[in-house]
Amino acid sequence: MNESQSKPTKKRVLLVLGSVLLLAVGGFALFICCLFPSVDVLCANDNLVETVSPNGQFKAVTFRRNCGASTSYSTGVSILSARRKLPNEAGNVFTANHEPSITVRWIDDRHLSISGETQTQFLHLTEIRGIRITYD
Repeated sequence: MNESQSKPTKKRVLLVLGSVLLLAVGGFALFICCLFPSVDVLCANDNLVETVSPNGQFKAVTFRRNCGASTSYSTGVSILSARRKLPNEAGNVFTANHEPSITVRWIDDRHLSISGETQTQFLHLTEIRGIRITYD
C-alpha cells in the first residue's frame, strides 16, 4: 500500500472517531437530562434577597432566573429550609414571567407576604409545607 492510499484512510478514521465522540457526548447529555429532569442546564438563578423566617427554620429566596438569550428573565420566590441552597429550578411558590417589583416579608413563622406586582405570574401558590402565602 502506498502513502497516498493511507491518507484517505486516516481521514476516514478521524472522521468516524469524531462522529462517535460527538454522539457519545450528545448521548451522555441526554442521559443526564433524563436522569435529572429538574436540573435545567440552560438556566441559572441569581439570588436577589433571602429573608429568614422569625424562628430561623425557613427562608424565602427571591431570585432572577435566566434561561438564555431566547427567553426573558423571570422572577421567582422559593420557600426552603434555612440551611438549603437554592436549587437550579423555578420558584416553588411564585414565578413571574418578567421582573416585577415585589417585596417578600415574613408576618410570622408560618405566614409569608408577597406584595407588589404579583398579578402576572405563572405560579401563585397560597400554601406550601404548612406555610400560608398571601399576596397584596
